[in-house]
Amino acid sequence: MPILTRRNLLKASAIAGAYGVGLGIAGKFAGKAAAAEPLTLKTAKIEANLTDGGTTRSVLTYGNAGMPPVVRMKKGEPFAARLINGIDDPTTIHWHGIRLPNNMDGVPFLTQPYVYTGDHFDYAFTPPDAGTFWYHPHCNTLEQMGHGMTGVIVVENPKDPAFDSEVVLNLRDWRLGGDGQFIAQFRPRDAAKSGTYGTVRTANWQQEPQYDAPSGGLVRLRIAITDVTRIYSFRMDGAEATVIAIDGNPVPQRFPLDLLQLGPGQRLELAVRIPDSEGAIVKLEDIKGTNPKVLATLRA
Repeated sequence: MPILTRRNLLKASAIAGAYGVGLGIAGKFAGKAAAAEPLTLKTAKIEANLTDGGTTRSVLTYGNAGMPPVVRMKKGEPFAARLINGIDDPTTIHWHGIRLPNNMDGVPFLTQPYVYTGDHFDYAFTPPDAGTFWYHPHCNTLEQMGHGMTGVIVVENPKDPAFDSEVVLNLRDWRLGGDGQFIAQFRPRDAAKSGTYGTVRTANWQQEPQYDAPSGGLVRLRIAITDVTRIYSFRMDGAEATVIAIDGNPVPQRFPLDLLQLGPGQRLELAVRIPDSEGAIVKLEDIKGTNPKVLATLRA
């Protein structure tokens, strides 16, 4: 029987904490989530149509169907996911903005080991807060995130007011050349400015996508900025929009979206009153800089 010393006690505590069996909130959350049916998220390298310049090669995603799926959870209910690594580089998943056990946070060498090619890692936790969040790797992020591995998380609250419909937008930049292929993700001279911007801007991997919404209805618009550089100045044209949450947190007092500036990793939730006239167009715009852009439209 080993002698109980301070060193042995600290060593045993560290091992217990690393595997989520220690006391406290992490162990409680991980245990509650153990019974959830796991969602499979398998990383893959695919081709995708992101521009008119041709099919883009070496796009990285989860699954084989294009953009990473919107992952839906419910506040206070166990969630589980299995990450299977199908790309050449090691990877992880970081659940950005969600309060969860440290050993589920997806930071290699700090909270979990690398997930190497062909291996898997099981995540299990219970989200304590509702809101809009996002997920991404914490490994070689310049390439993995820059090539597409960023997805949106929606944590639903069954007590929320009902909306007539919901639209989720994953906003991101791509560094693509005229032929539609990836170019250098980083330029050293941009480090002294505001970062290296993309050349193609998309919402849900499309340029200016359009979504139908009920005439006269109330739409919950969830927006996540999932790239690493661009700052947006949001404006809504053609409808009344009210800010109801920022970064997953309900705002203390709702206010009209006149002009709101948000940066990388941030999220925004809007309540948009769609016009009564069928066929009317509502535009979500980014008016920052010298090249204003329509990000997406809603059609009554």
